[in-house]
Amino acid sequence: MVCDDYNLAQNLNPRDPNWDIRKFNEIMFIKQLDAAAISVQKSLNGKLKDPPWRAAYCPLNTQRALAEARLRAEAEAKQKAEEAKRKAEEELALKSAHPQDGVYAALGADFEDRCAKLSDTVVAFAKKSIVTASNKCDIRRMRVQLPDTVRINATCTLQAASGPDAVSVQDPSTTPDRENLMFKKIDDKTVILWIIHNGRFTGDGRKLSYCSDQVQRAYAVQRPPSKQTKN
Repeated sequence: MVCDDYNLAQNLNPRDPNWDIRKFNEIMFIKQLDAAAISVQKSLNGKLKDPPWRAAYCPLNTQRALAEARLRAEAEAKQKAEEAKRKAEEELALKSAHPQDGVYAALGADFEDRCAKLSDTVVAFAKKSIVTASNKCDIRRMRVQLPDTVRINATCTLQAASGPDAVSVQDPSTTPDRENLMFKKIDDKTVILWIIHNGRFTGDGRKLSYCSDQVQRAYAVQRPPSKQTKN
């Protein structure tokens, strides 16, 4: 056997800085004496110094308790492994389904201008933040509705400088499933955004396109302005 023996390690060399990871090669002899007893002899630091001792088989309730504890430990380990696998699969699905972080704007004559001013929609899943529809939203929970849709529970605050036509995003506590934003990924450069209205996601949503690499670099080195356009 290869054994840990902290007491033996410290007794042999109290100054050993690695006493807690030291291993000992040991031998154990086990001999059955009768149906309920065995003889046990174990070496110490590789030498058989102590005589054998008699060990009796513990009562059935003790054996049962040990067996049940092992079964519980195995079940718990299996459950933890399954949960870890499920979470990993969910994270992978979420990453493949949600839009890439960055600056977006709706296509139109002023698309490039709104991109340059960072005045439309800014998605920052990595920082759990979305700025859109005149609101700054902190993401609390995301749920993938496969294969391409992400539903979001977010706490949103109306921007102070949004203007008189700004629309406040409905509080998730008043919505079905506590979700108030939804993205549908069309491709790596295009998404559709819905915000909940009167408790429902209605209409065709707002189609957004990913802004140019130059705009993304500009956003990366500066904070986007607080003013947002109406969704």
